Parts: sequence; structure tokens; C-alpha cells
Amino acid sequence: MNKKEIFGKRFKEIRKKFGYTQDKMAEIAGIEPQSISKIESGKNFPLLSNLEKIASNLGIELEDFFCYEHKDTNLKENLINIFETLEQSDKEKLLRIARALKV
Repeated sequence: MNKKEIFGKRFKEIRKKFGYTQDKMAEIAGIEPQSISKIESGKNFPLLSNLEKIASNLGIELEDFFCYEHKDTNLKENLINIFETLEQSDKEKLLRIARALKV
């Protein structure tokens, strides 16, 4: 996945979080709805001025569009899968780390 696609995915995630359609996001930014589609599909980056308008209207920071680290909704499942691939000694180390974090 390239940078435009990653950004587009994050942009769409934010739009959906606020319950906005592509048309509404386009209205906020003062651009054509097709432009939002191109951003979300990873074909284009938005202009900074348009992104600032959107962030301001949503009440979020501009940086939020560039925060690609997401909470994993399948965290437990992913941890279990990783755990199962580890050698016994590494499993024991991981257990010690988890116990230390719990404190």
C-alpha cells in the first residue's frame, strides 16, 4: 500500500467516524465530491488548505489525518497468534513483560 492509499484509508475512516458522506466532506472543504472519492481511493492527496478546513469543521487536529497507528480491534486474537509462534523461552519472557506492565 502506498502513502496515498494509506492516507486515503485514514481520511475515509475519519469521515465515517463523524457520519459524513463524501458529499458533506466535499461541501466542508469547498471541493467536488469526486475529489473526496479520489482522496479516499489513494489517487490524490488533498490540498493542505482543504484539509485544514475539514479538520477545523470536525474539531480535530490536522495531525489526526496522519495518525496511521490504529487500535487493533482484534488485539487479543493477534496477541494469541503471535504468542503461539514463539519459542518457549520467548513465551516466558513475554509473560514477564506482561506482568511488569500490569503493575
